[in-house]
Amino acid sequence: MQYLTYTIRGNDFNEAGAASRLVKDHLKRVGADPEAIRRTMIAAYEAEMNVVIHAHRGVLEARLGDCRVDVDVVDEGPGIPDVEEALREGFSTASSEARALGFGAGMGLPNIQRNSDTLEIDTTPGKGTRVSFSVSLRPACPTDVERPRSVAVVPGRCRQCLRCLAACPTAALRVRDGEPLLLEHLCIDCTACVAVCEPAALTIDETGGEPGRATELVALPPAFLSGFGGEAPPAVVARAVEACGFTRVVAADGYERALRDAVLETARSAASVGTHAGERPLPLISPVCPAVVNLVELRFPSLLPHLAPFASPWEALQDETDGASATFVVSCPSQRTALLERRASGLRGIMTPDRLRERVAPLLAGHEAAVASSGSATAPPAEADGETLVVTGLPHVLRVLEELEDGLLGDVLAVEPYVCDGGCFGSPLLAEDAAVATHRWRAEPLRGETGVARPPRRTPAPRPGIRLDPDMSRAIAKLARLDELTRSLPGRDCGACGAPTCAALAEDIVLERAARTFCPYVTDEEAQS
Repeated sequence: MQYLTYTIRGNDFNEAGAASRLVKDHLKRVGADPEAIRRTMIAAYEAEMNVVIHAHRGVLEARLGDCRVDVDVVDEGPGIPDVEEALREGFSTASSEARALGFGAGMGLPNIQRNSDTLEIDTTPGKGTRVSFSVSLRPACPTDVERPRSVAVVPGRCRQCLRCLAACPTAALRVRDGEPLLLEHLCIDCTACVAVCEPAALTIDETGGEPGRATELVALPPAFLSGFGGEAPPAVVARAVEACGFTRVVAADGYERALRDAVLETARSAASVGTHAGERPLPLISPVCPAVVNLVELRFPSLLPHLAPFASPWEALQDETDGASATFVVSCPSQRTALLERRASGLRGIMTPDRLRERVAPLLAGHEAAVASSGSATAPPAEADGETLVVTGLPHVLRVLEELEDGLLGDVLAVEPYVCDGGCFGSPLLAEDAAVATHRWRAEPLRGETGVARPPRRTPAPRPGIRLDPDMSRAIAKLARLDELTRSLPGRDCGACGAPTCAALAEDIVLERAARTFCPYVTDEEAQS
């Protein structure tokens, strides 16, 4: 049995949700079923918010066992005069301040009742209320399939600056023996570590595709074509790419637009019939960024039903060009991994933008003659519509996914998330600033493929990455040990041990990947104890 206790302060809307997130994170670590995590999270969040809105203070206590989680939320507040009335949807006694912040809609207790297996309410008017609920647990069934990875470590380059430790959103990196160590089961193939690694000890892996050899077509990110300065518009750059031995240049933007349209159409259909009619829950998450799909599978498995059932633009482009001799220039590791997982017969190679840039840049000196013969389009690429929430940058994506998991985005129809700031234009593997490259592409875009065909993507499934043990009982025991170790460590989160945080070092110790002596602030006597 694992016990959690968290103090809740009344009227503290800045910290609201912290207690329920703690419960959610622990359920994920022991490998609970995503649906049970979702139900527990909603019920715990509503109970916590009732304390924040109505009471002076309160305490959330959770008991995590093999078969169920029991949660008690006890507050010092006005109590509930009429419990039956409070369980009616829409009934609320929230203050005007709480309502102005978007809370107090009268769904708190009804949501707790709807998402729990048992519910008890013990209240004394003028003294306070105890809300107790339980949710049955069962182990998740994560897929433990070996997958390719595209973040590569270059030996000998690491300067031990430790920036990568803080940058990684999933704590997938360690620095041990002077070199980065990638925990592949936690890696989502984003560009966070690559972006902060100045000596390029962390980079993207590559396979084949020498640009000097003849290839039928090359698929490019739009940002590459608009990244050679104002004197070389995308159409001119495309001609230079063709001169490198490619007979056909394809930009991925047409497939991005087609995916956006398909996601929005599916979301509108779900909204029109309601999610209880067999449609997917809203809002839908676009799979435009494979790294975000990986993030959902790893850290937000309860959001898997929200993922739109389509391929990413690169996977769709690959499927449509299957049979042709094709080379793909990718702007992030997750795009490369997605292509390798969906490998088509015509895939000749995968390259990074800098490799192709080395060949293209010298050919642009006499680009004036190429302008007249290039086939540029006149209409700019479609921008995001008012119904789609476009989110760029890891901190914002994580915040939005947390809010979606907490059930706080009911007013949103579709979410289009990108790990990189500025979307794919903001990849650290590209030379030009995201804002500048976007501006130039919108001014003179290249005529791209329509991307009409959208093959279904692979069925997403929760990953075993963050669970501590395949057996839930052992995972709970390890979680208790992990919490104990975390409390005993200094809490500096300095990275001197080679792990990003003290909690990460505690996990390494529990999973026998490290020793307590790795922490330079722990004495020999403390380590022995």
